[in-house]
Amino acid sequence: MRKSAIILILLVLTLSLSAELIDKIVAKVGTDIILLSDLQKEMVQMQSAGLLEENTDPRDVLDEMINQKLIIQKAKDLNITVNNDEIKAMAENYLKKVKAQYPSSSAFAADLKKSKLTESDLLQLYRDILTEQALSDQILKKEIINKVSVTEAEVINFYNATKDSLAVKPVSWDLGIIFREIKPSQESKEAKLAEIKEIQRRLKNGEDFATLASTESDCPSKEVGGDLGFFKRGQMVKPFEDAAFALQLGEISDIVESEYGYHIIRLEEKRGNEIRARHILKALTPTAEDSLRERQLMEEIRNRYAKGESFASLAREYSMDQESREDGGSLGEFTERDLPSLFATQILQTPVGEMTPVLENQGMLYIFCRLKEYPPRIYKYEEVKDQAREMVLKRKQIDAFNAWIENLRREAYVQITL
Repeated sequence: MRKSAIILILLVLTLSLSAELIDKIVAKVGTDIILLSDLQKEMVQMQSAGLLEENTDPRDVLDEMINQKLIIQKAKDLNITVNNDEIKAMAENYLKKVKAQYPSSSAFAADLKKSKLTESDLLQLYRDILTEQALSDQILKKEIINKVSVTEAEVINFYNATKDSLAVKPVSWDLGIIFREIKPSQESKEAKLAEIKEIQRRLKNGEDFATLASTESDCPSKEVGGDLGFFKRGQMVKPFEDAAFALQLGEISDIVESEYGYHIIRLEEKRGNEIRARHILKALTPTAEDSLRERQLMEEIRNRYAKGESFASLAREYSMDQESREDGGSLGEFTERDLPSLFATQILQTPVGEMTPVLENQGMLYIFCRLKEYPPRIYKYEEVKDQAREMVLKRKQIDAFNAWIENLRREAYVQITL
């Protein structure tokens, strides 16, 4: 890990030693030059990053270095600038991360000394690299990316010309779902409402709010007498928030219903746009009977399907998944890779056209069915148009870049002596 973190320092050391032995100009690009040691350094860096293929011609690497010089020169000609404060901060952050991977400051200093560098030298090197990258990004965006666009006709033509060579879509299925959430029954709600009303009665009879919260509340805040601390608008569920912010100091709310259950709230303090409140909660959570009831309903749905009722009609009648319910429970076309990972095994083990067993996860019940199977086929245009558009755009950007670079080469003085 430490070795990879200091590779730039080691590269500087290696190449400075080789440069002492032999160096020469291998290319002139306008007023800039590229030395043999620069080329060697670039190739070693590429190799360390896994970007240098075996038998790579150094002249190809040099050609890319010339292109980069031309890009930076053009950026400066157009007075494109960078945010020096941001570059400095990024360089300092990078240097900090490198130093952090050393066992000690002295070990870092020792490597710098071997490389004949100071910490300031290394920081400046990072700043130079980041500045060039930022200039390059800006001018390429200005001269290439912002000027290249793709029409729908171009994408369609590309698809028609290449669709036979595109990846074939594997076997897929129209996947159906019937979804139910285990919720408290009306009887459970009525029982909890009766409990919170009894607490409300005791409060009206003068019992202490914090004491009742510590003994009767279903919220973890019971450990501190129901104290929720200070909070702003937007931090609590809306029914609770609306009721709490409407209270006067010391005032106790009526019973407030939220997705968590039934609350009674007391306002303790106000501080600017924040308030501090206590509450007593009787949580609305499904009982074992509620869970059993929903499971029995799902099993009944499976039995009705097995007896011939359509999946679509059952989904429209019982599924709580609003979007798929409108489509008769269909989630759309799925390949094996697309299936929900949590239930993929059960879905694949259930024959096409049959319902899976009732599946449960975090209080949710599911039935899936592979309603219809589709054989392998070429992807339809609508399925791959976004990827095709991206491919056409990349090709056009590359062509535009190559033409732009060739024009820069004609405008600038470029001499290669390698």
